[in-house]
Amino acid sequence: MSDTPGSTRALALAGLGDRIRRLRAAQGLDQGELADRAALDVTQLVNIEQGEAMPSLDVLAQVATALDVGLSQLFTDCKPGPAAMVLRGNEVPTVDTDGMALQVLTPRAVIPGLYAARYRISPTSEGVRPVKHEGHDWLYVLSGQLHVDFEQGATTLRAGDSVSFSARVPHRLSALGGTPAEFLAVGATLLASPRGEV
Repeated sequence: MSDTPGSTRALALAGLGDRIRRLRAAQGLDQGELADRAALDVTQLVNIEQGEAMPSLDVLAQVATALDVGLSQLFTDCKPGPAAMVLRGNEVPTVDTDGMALQVLTPRAVIPGLYAARYRISPTSEGVRPVKHEGHDWLYVLSGQLHVDFEQGATTLRAGDSVSFSARVPHRLSALGGTPAEFLAVGATLLASPRGEV
């Protein structure tokens, strides 16, 4: 994953605030209700919807979870596509904020509830703060050392290592060893799961 010019980042985030607003309105939520669900300050959500703030990836993950949609749905309006979808490596936009880069590899998954993404976390970044959501995650390390903190216990993964876990368990990701940690993340979300379950 190469460094991304600001123009590519802007392209990847184009329309983000409007898509969040439309997803929120479709569920009959006002900005205060969505902010509460996402554990955000309402002013922060307003700024994101108006395109005046550049949200970090963990904030986007909180918003997606609060809306019960996949993270990829915040980046595109494309409907689920044909039985096969090809993404060329040089066409996949990268969003790079706060020392963490993300490429969404399934803009709208052919299989509902499935997502795949490629991440790079800088060793100087604080990483992904603890998150939890519905479904299951599988991480595969491409390079560097990825440290995964769970609610109870932690593990460090190196190139070729993988871990799978229930995403309901709070987890925090960070890079160790002075070099970026680059990894693939594949997740399956239970689309019909009740919101009240944790």
